[in-house]
Amino acid sequence: MIGGGVIGTACAHYLEAGGYSVSLIDRGRVGGEASHGNCGVICPSHLLPLAEPGVIGQTLGSFFRRRSPFFIAPRVDFDLWRWLFRFAGNCREDQMIKTGHAALSLLQQSRRLYDELINEYGLACDWETTGTLYVCKLPQTFASFSSTVKLLQTEYGVAARSYLGENISALEPALRPGLAGAWHFPGDAHLRPDRLLQSWRDSLVERDVKILENTTLQELVFNDGRPTAARTTQGEIVADHFVFATGAFTPQLSDQLGWSPPIQPAKGYSLTMPRPKRCPNYPLNLVDSGIVATPWKSGYRLGSILEFSGYNRRIDPRRVTLLRTGANECLKEACADMIEETWVGWRSMTPNGLPCIDRCPIASNVYVAAGHNMLGMSMATGTGQMIAQMIDERVPSVDPNAYRLQF
Repeated sequence: MIGGGVIGTACAHYLEAGGYSVSLIDRGRVGGEASHGNCGVICPSHLLPLAEPGVIGQTLGSFFRRRSPFFIAPRVDFDLWRWLFRFAGNCREDQMIKTGHAALSLLQQSRRLYDELINEYGLACDWETTGTLYVCKLPQTFASFSSTVKLLQTEYGVAARSYLGENISALEPALRPGLAGAWHFPGDAHLRPDRLLQSWRDSLVERDVKILENTTLQELVFNDGRPTAARTTQGEIVADHFVFATGAFTPQLSDQLGWSPPIQPAKGYSLTMPRPKRCPNYPLNLVDSGIVATPWKSGYRLGSILEFSGYNRRIDPRRVTLLRTGANECLKEACADMIEETWVGWRSMTPNGLPCIDRCPIASNVYVAAGHNMLGMSMATGTGQMIAQMIDERVPSVDPNAYRLQF
């Protein structure tokens, strides 16, 4: 298993549960990248892709404005422009509907598996199943999002309930008065990602999964056209199967996969802090600004931003300000006095909004599970189960055809 984020951890879990001996390597630490700093919302409600009709005119212009939550750093990057061209080709209603159905299958399966996982293994991760509240500040935002909710209800059967006026404050007292409206999605859940990964790692170690952190894959070792070992900075690891769950770094491993992944890194930001005095009861998706606020028993996090600026870890203070000001527009107390961590990390974005979960062209015993866009945490358990079922040559619980590799 190459890659120790939430996807790799989930794959290791389901393979070990299926009777396989598993080694998991990561060039850093388990859960150290996007799995560490995301907002931890497990959200079947977020099934529609970023690529939807009209999104080019609505958002691509804002990508070039540095004060927008969507931003493309101006530079010569042919891979990015090819990606954007393919992204634009997916911005059709028929493709959006199709993608939504595929995403929902994996999201709902993952949501069910999280319940089973956390209950059976006792993972300590501040797991709560109160749902998500989507909050709209402006009337036009509420009207537009209500149209989206109607589609989610009629096409996909997703349950949601609207709140207006004083009913919003009654449901969530942490919100400012005067907001246009809110929608509650009771099927969602949330957890604390860093605690999930630590607890899950401990569980895997107890079950004799071998974890090698700060270990870099150098190459696959082939014998008669089939890889039989992984050569790493800690020596060779002999294996029958190899799974790459390497997220936004997958394009850097194209030679090992025999495939050029259509994945672009998109930087996200988050601020982690103690719970404010007037902390929300629900995880909040602030629709106008695209900011997510997640409360946990052990803390609180704001997260957002979709910045296409390549692989750089620079923290832009203007992005941090956007998180604070955007949250302050809807929350009575947007931040605590002390910020414990200001974090950046990369989401692995695909042009159609679906991950790639499949065998690789280089060999029949090499697999990839990457490109989960902004839903890696939400899709992790279903992805891990799917990879284990593929390797075990069982029929996957989720139809894998939508996740085949793109060329």
